[in-house]
Amino acid sequence: MKTKILNIITFLLMSCISTYLYAQNNTQVGLPEGAIARLGKGGINIMRFSPDGRYLAVGTDVAVWLYDVPDGKETALFTGQGGQVNALAFSNNGKMLASSGEGNPVIQLWNLDTRNKLNSIGLTQRRDSIASLAFHGSTLISLERRGKVIYWDASTGKELSESGNIVQFKAAAFSDNGSLFAIGANDSKIHLWDATSGSRKRTIIGHASLFRKQDKDILALAFSPDGEILASGSEDKTVQLWNTQTYTKIGTLRKHDEWITAIAFSDDIRTLATGDTSGEIKLWDIATRKVRTTLKGHKNTINALTFAPDGMSEYSGCLASGSADGTIRLWNPYTGKELITLTTGHAEWVKTIAFSENDTFLASAVYNGVIEKWNLTTFEKIDSFTAGQSDIFGIITLSSDAKFFAGNRGDAMVVFNSLGYGTHIRGGGNRDLQVWDMSTGKEFPVPAMQRGPRTAAPIFSPDNNLLAASVFRTIRVWHRESGTELFQLNSHIPLFRGQMQFSPDGQKFAALPSHNKLQVWDVTTQNNITPSNMKPAEVFAFSPDNSTIATASPVDMHLWHLNAAPEDVHTPIDAKLLGLDKSLVFSPDGKTLVGTSRRNLMLIDVETGNQLTLPTGHTEPIEAIVFSHNGKTLATASVDGTILLWDWDKISGK
Repeated sequence: MKTKILNIITFLLMSCISTYLYAQNNTQVGLPEGAIARLGKGGINIMRFSPDGRYLAVGTDVAVWLYDVPDGKETALFTGQGGQVNALAFSNNGKMLASSGEGNPVIQLWNLDTRNKLNSIGLTQRRDSIASLAFHGSTLISLERRGKVIYWDASTGKELSESGNIVQFKAAAFSDNGSLFAIGANDSKIHLWDATSGSRKRTIIGHASLFRKQDKDILALAFSPDGEILASGSEDKTVQLWNTQTYTKIGTLRKHDEWITAIAFSDDIRTLATGDTSGEIKLWDIATRKVRTTLKGHKNTINALTFAPDGMSEYSGCLASGSADGTIRLWNPYTGKELITLTTGHAEWVKTIAFSENDTFLASAVYNGVIEKWNLTTFEKIDSFTAGQSDIFGIITLSSDAKFFAGNRGDAMVVFNSLGYGTHIRGGGNRDLQVWDMSTGKEFPVPAMQRGPRTAAPIFSPDNNLLAASVFRTIRVWHRESGTELFQLNSHIPLFRGQMQFSPDGQKFAALPSHNKLQVWDVTTQNNITPSNMKPAEVFAFSPDNSTIATASPVDMHLWHLNAAPEDVHTPIDAKLLGLDKSLVFSPDGKTLVGTSRRNLMLIDVETGNQLTLPTGHTEPIEAIVFSHNGKTLATASVDGTILLWDWDKISGK
């Protein structure tokens, strides 16, 4: 009967696909002051269906996204606290949703009927990272990353008690009724706890081994709905089943070829869904321990899986899967057929961005080489370029007019930390250096060179005719269209993997090895024109008029005037910097330097050194900053999977 119901609704789902994919525009919800729009919804950490199956709540690196499954309506719930959402729990009656997470100093309680905040439970400074949440009757239980279990009165937000001294862990799960929780510890053992009392019940061996020194970390845990079975997924590519009453292993599932990253039980406890870093999902018959079917459609790591409750809606029993490829898909678990792509835009880790020449669209490149184009009037995604897609790209470069893409791709297993920041990557192989025209899909030739992890991706000259890439200590420059190498530059630094830039007029080229001194060349003559008194730096930028380079470290900043007399080459900037790190650019008028300090922007007046630190609302480090060609908009791209567009006049105080 369940199969028939899901087959019937497949047609209905497909008929309203446009409703899902073009749901409510939430690009201007929850913006920090001075921001114009947010592009992207943040990488997926967790997904949960409401008890009646009507809502799918998705916790991402920036917010809670609530999908009304029957009509496709999308609501963005921002806490306003600038933290991730790694923990979600519905109340037993389905009227309340609790959310919290990494760097998020509140537990937020939401009214699902009104989509408004019911209550905010403020956490003390030492409690700023919630790994998991569960309701046990009228009590809300929170599990902290720092080792405490806290009990709250859900109606008042009052703390009732706390207990526990939890060991460090990489995965966590509560049972459906909130009475048990399990953690996958850093030693690859599994610790089972009584959530109601905060006492440890048992430690089981988990995926630990005396003989295997790697590929053993537990990445996913899930309880069966009745709490009697615990499933654990690991880097060892197996899923193990445990009896929570006897603490014994009752099965090992071995069919995945990559790390297991997500697990979910069906409501009737007949099916287990498991997802891995390749994007494959396997559906297992729990009784026979055999694979019923394999679901293929996602392009990258499965971040989260969850089943809709049985018999509560027209989506009874369907499986929802969320991937690092940015999509959430619904599946019929009995036939293995994909019902619909519920939504897109949840991609991970934006690595670089570029405005089109006329500023009509913005191109963004994510970690796997997928390029997305965003309309800057409607803020909708208008196109994607996927020809260069891979598991992982070390470095990705876009031309300054968003026409061309270059990068070095590799094969790897990539896991995004669902409980906090960062990634876990194994592999990479021999990285393939490639250059593409994104409008035509043409791939350009690359000179024969020794490739590998020490090869930095190319950068484009301002006119897009030249590319430069580093191979060990040599920087090689070639013609984009023909692939003919034109000249080489010696960086004098073994294993150079630093930053490289052409000046805006394309006449100068600079390279900055990590924690070292900048080197500058004249492109026409290939002469080294580096000032003799150059100081070590972390980041640098060419001025708009090509005459000056700014360099900065976490503690100092300098201007280097390339056409000046020797005594006038160097000007220090009297700025009290703190933590300037990833990127640095001049404002279009050359009067302000804009840099990044992890999640924040720093604006430094070039003449006075006065600086302003601007919180951005990004929840993970900023990877790239770029100005539009008309100078009116500043864009920031983050590891959190989003891009923020800023009104430059407003944030600069002009």
